[in-house]
Amino acid sequence: MSLRPLMARTGVRLALVNAAVVLAAFILAGCMALLSIQHLSRENIRDHVYGEVVSLDDEFVQKGAVHLRHTIAKRERLWRGFDYRLTDPQGVYRGGRLPSGVGPGWTDLRVGSRTFLVFSRRLPDGGLLTVGQDLTAASGQMASTARSLLVFGGLGVGFCLLTSYLFNRQAWRRIGAIADAARQVADGRLDVRAPVRRGRRRDDLDELGQMFNGMLERIEVLLDQLRQVSVDIAHDMRTPLTRVHQKLERVRAGAARDPALLAEIRGVEDDIAEVLRTFDALLQLSEIGGQSGGPSDPRIDLGEVAERVAEAFRPDIEDSGRRLEVDCASAHLHGDGQLLAQVVSNLLENSLRHTPVGARVRVEVRHQRGHVALCVSDDGPGVALADREAVLKPFVRLEPSRHTPGSGLGLSIVSAIAARHGASLSLNDARPGLGVELAFQVPDLETSR
Repeated sequence: MSLRPLMARTGVRLALVNAAVVLAAFILAGCMALLSIQHLSRENIRDHVYGEVVSLDDEFVQKGAVHLRHTIAKRERLWRGFDYRLTDPQGVYRGGRLPSGVGPGWTDLRVGSRTFLVFSRRLPDGGLLTVGQDLTAASGQMASTARSLLVFGGLGVGFCLLTSYLFNRQAWRRIGAIADAARQVADGRLDVRAPVRRGRRRDDLDELGQMFNGMLERIEVLLDQLRQVSVDIAHDMRTPLTRVHQKLERVRAGAARDPALLAEIRGVEDDIAEVLRTFDALLQLSEIGGQSGGPSDPRIDLGEVAERVAEAFRPDIEDSGRRLEVDCASAHLHGDGQLLAQVVSNLLENSLRHTPVGARVRVEVRHQRGHVALCVSDDGPGVALADREAVLKPFVRLEPSRHTPGSGLGLSIVSAIAARHGASLSLNDARPGLGVELAFQVPDLETSR
């Protein structure tokens, strides 16, 4: 899984926020612990240094300055963890390894890369005794403690992320299944359902899935009712209109001597024929919407179907003063050949109706990675971007085409056939003109045949 889809998951972002909070808390607690340890360690060193100074001062009082010099030299050889410096009342160096320049009291003394915590005290004779302890070991211990805290903090973050993943991955799968069902519904498939668990293990995701499925079932019922009403109206109206058309034919036969009446009758016949074609289109649209395609369809050559229909339209297109270009590669897929031929026919009829004389009309079938594209394009006026979604709906006709023949169902039938074959339909800018493309998902093995 790539990073962007993973970061789009709310659970992942919540887990990262929790991990960041854990890490920040660990860092804050570690800093406070390090400061506390550093303070305690320094206080402990101060106690040791001060105890050493008091011990040497007592020895000076009891045994004198000469014996104190021998004691300092002896302790330096044995190295009890301290360093010393002894000067007489005139400031002359008398022993020890610490450098000069240190006054009475506590001081942090830097010697090369090492730092000493030193304490200096005046002796009863006016001399200066300095005792210090190297802080390097304590600093190393602090660094080791900081590294340990970082390691444990990283392990804590990793544990937080791991437990969050183990706890949420099943929920992510179920949310993904619901989202996938929603995408299929958006593509026109109302037969899919979100997975729902039964029994005691039900939770809020199961309730969401159940409500989603209930909504789909209600939508499916309403669409079936609407489709049935449309079919019933088309059937009921088609029969009387057909009878009227037949009666007009008899009247026309008797009105052959009256040209004006004959022209009126022919106009009424044309109007009735247009209404009948609209009802036929409605019935076909309803029939297509009730079908489901898939691997059970026969395997056809989409390129051969498109080329055959295009060549059938060539005489009409060229007689109208337009040019037809056909470039159809062989492309095998599972589908209904008659319905796909209807797609090409409807799109070519649209090009004939809505393009000016001299326009170029192109029919193309091409292979692309993972799918086969059927495209019918022209260099006519095209369709504005804001209207492209609307023209796919039934009975929608844009203002420039309201006075041309047609029912506004041609592209709706194309859209229904595309949905029936699981193809994606897109209306693109042909620069100039309009390109209508259907992309059929097929395995790479089939596109190569």
